[in-house]
Amino acid sequence: MSIKLVYCIASLSNPGGMERVLSTKANYLAENLDYEVHIAEKCNIGTPFFPLSTKIICHNLNSNTNNEYRKKLTQLLYKIHPDITISMYGSEYKFLYKIKDGSKKVLECHFTRHYLTHLVNGIQKLKFRFLHKIKAIITEYDEGRYCTKYDKIVLLTKKDLGIWGNKTNMCYIYNPLSFHSTSKSDLTQKQIIATGRYIAQKGFDLLIDSFALIAEKHKDWKLIIFGEGQDELLLQEKISQYNLNGQVVLHSPVKNIQEEYLKSSIFVFPSRYEGFGLVLTEAMECGLPCIAFDCECGPSEIIIDNVTGYLVKSNDVNEFANKIDILINKPDLRTEMGVAGKKAVSKFYETTIMQQWNKLFCQLVNMK
Repeated sequence: MSIKLVYCIASLSNPGGMERVLSTKANYLAENLDYEVHIAEKCNIGTPFFPLSTKIICHNLNSNTNNEYRKKLTQLLYKIHPDITISMYGSEYKFLYKIKDGSKKVLECHFTRHYLTHLVNGIQKLKFRFLHKIKAIITEYDEGRYCTKYDKIVLLTKKDLGIWGNKTNMCYIYNPLSFHSTSKSDLTQKQIIATGRYIAQKGFDLLIDSFALIAEKHKDWKLIIFGEGQDELLLQEKISQYNLNGQVVLHSPVKNIQEEYLKSSIFVFPSRYEGFGLVLTEAMECGLPCIAFDCECGPSEIIIDNVTGYLVKSNDVNEFANKIDILINKPDLRTEMGVAGKKAVSKFYETTIMQQWNKLFCQLVNMK
């Protein structure tokens, strides 16, 4: 019997990691494991950014308020009668478990337990920071209460599971790689690449600060940051202040990021906090050595320090610059780390990760 799933997400039109991961998982379940997969979008504002299987059924609930969203999602679930309904931790996480349509309810957490606290700490020039910290702590406490209501909470890392206290209704499953690359970078291009939203979490301001320390002696090297977001102007101003226009480039998101990895020689990941770090696995799949801040969760379970790349103490701009400098100056080391990364990343292949999801879903269905 085919298992019937409904995934809930705000929209598939965004070029983010969550949307990429959902598309990858849904495609695999529908195409390889014969699942009946539905995706309920709160308000679809465009076509899906990432390719979707024609076997997947999308439902645009076109909801402008949470009350409207709850009503329409309830109607949809009673109509579809899924075996399992999964929240991607959108606004529905506060009410999905209350919908008594008979499906098991699963909550996916795509960020670390204390993400709000980290966010408040990372926002520059934030007024009344202390009050925002209190609000963040209260919100994280409330989220913890909601999480007890779900049949299963799926986290992204082993470390985050420990932070949550290894609760009985929790487990962790790594994000699957979104593509396989038969090619790998030759690591000769004088280009460093980063990708992500232009927000405080991603730490691109720290990255620009780091690169500025070594840019003068490596004028033939370029740093390209693929993304979009609210901090674009702030980042561009910082680039101009350092006189790095042309050497540091902010580039809009691209659908085929794999091509950009293959044209680069170093991947940098300066996040202040993360849930996982999908782009690290993508870069390693393309043979790139990686440098990342060792933030609370994510990079330390992907990068093998001094083997596939470097883990740098969080916010240590000087050391981050030093590691970039080392890899620029040592092409043989880039090659060595790139080869090691290509091998190490195989544990994140979708065939491995999706079998873990399939096992979990089968267990939940058998509990009904």
